[in-house]
Amino acid sequence: MKKNVLVMISGIAILGGIGWLGARHAEHLMLDKSIERFRQTLGPDASFTYKKATPGVLGRSVKFTSLVFRQGPETITADEAEVSKPVTKGSESPLIEHLSFRNFQMADTAGSLHLVKLAMEGVTLPVKEDVHTPAHTLSIQHAEATKLHGFIDSLQSDIAADTVTVDDFGESMASHLEATKLQFSADVPPARHVSADHVGIDGLDLAGLYNSLTTGAAYTGRNGTRDIQIDHLAIDGDSPLLRAVKILSHSSKSETAEQEVSSVQDAELWPSLPNLGWLPTLGYDRLRASLVLNDTHDLKTDKLHIEELSVDAAQMGRLHLDGDFAQAGSHAVVAANADMQVLHMHMNYMDHGLVPKILDQAAKARNMNLPDMLSGWQEQIKQGNNPILAQALTYALHPEKGPLDIYIQPQRPLPLMTVLASLGAVGVAPQIAQQVGLSLHTP
Repeated sequence: MKKNVLVMISGIAILGGIGWLGARHAEHLMLDKSIERFRQTLGPDASFTYKKATPGVLGRSVKFTSLVFRQGPETITADEAEVSKPVTKGSESPLIEHLSFRNFQMADTAGSLHLVKLAMEGVTLPVKEDVHTPAHTLSIQHAEATKLHGFIDSLQSDIAADTVTVDDFGESMASHLEATKLQFSADVPPARHVSADHVGIDGLDLAGLYNSLTTGAAYTGRNGTRDIQIDHLAIDGDSPLLRAVKILSHSSKSETAEQEVSSVQDAELWPSLPNLGWLPTLGYDRLRASLVLNDTHDLKTDKLHIEELSVDAAQMGRLHLDGDFAQAGSHAVVAANADMQVLHMHMNYMDHGLVPKILDQAAKARNMNLPDMLSGWQEQIKQGNNPILAQALTYALHPEKGPLDIYIQPQRPLPLMTVLASLGAVGVAPQIAQQVGLSLHTP
């Protein structure tokens, strides 16, 4: 009886050993076939090497150590990598359902990228079949990365983030991006350092933007909606330049027009920014304000209709602007583009303390006390025919009574900077008011 039991146990052990050896042998055969199949999907200009390869669960993936992948000028390395079997259907580019890396590094002529961890789902490889056919573009359904650090050669800039999540990355695709603790540094003069606690972008063609940044090609935004949210933005040069608690932007673009609504909450802007050097002369160390912009850009005529541009600055005032402009997109408003042409414009200003500071500074610039300067202006008004100056002075003496409305309706389009400069010259050249179509309405 004991002899039969021992024979049975021995037989089971031998069969189990044979089965285990057979299973391992089958796994390695499947592994070799998987690797060879993966090599074939890469095309003739790509290669990869590794220190060790082992099969994943049920042979559905391959795990590599010390992986090195090269395709043209691009090199990718990883301490560890797991690649699922590529799926191909007919002549379509191979789809890899899952890719994961530890200590991932990529370098090419455009720059470099390092990630502590990277996991991607639904990856379509940029395969180039031969020298006569163009490469398929890379697309990724979903990607998650931690501890990102990269360098963009064309901008001579570093970029870093604690975490990054991307969905739907590919040619002309509406992508989604989330990043935390984002930092961007450019050393090319003037040096800039940008940081944000959180950045969320929906609907932007990230692949097209990446191609533009790395190759210098023009970027054309896709049609559809786009949303951006940035929390706790900071921009610094040699000194602080800008802070904003939250930036929100929504746009809708078609072949003919783009509509945009954006806001900047609790912003701080320092005098070292362009066009803000006047702040210290009026006693301000920085501009504290919130901003709202609502506009429509006609892409066929290159005309811009501003429904609302509102700047609300505590300790200064609130400015509301609306109007129509030519040769300008929405970005030109904030940047005060020199090519921007005024068709007609309306401004409404409610003072919160700025006007008295301007009057005091004007008197100091003339080495006069304020009452004497105002008396001189009033005498000029009596002797001359300058109703615009009279209205402006009436408002300046009592800005607390209510808002000032400024209308500009030039007979022909005029550059925005010319119009703004004209406003300051009306006092000495009354005819300028007629040239720019200026009129004032006071309470």
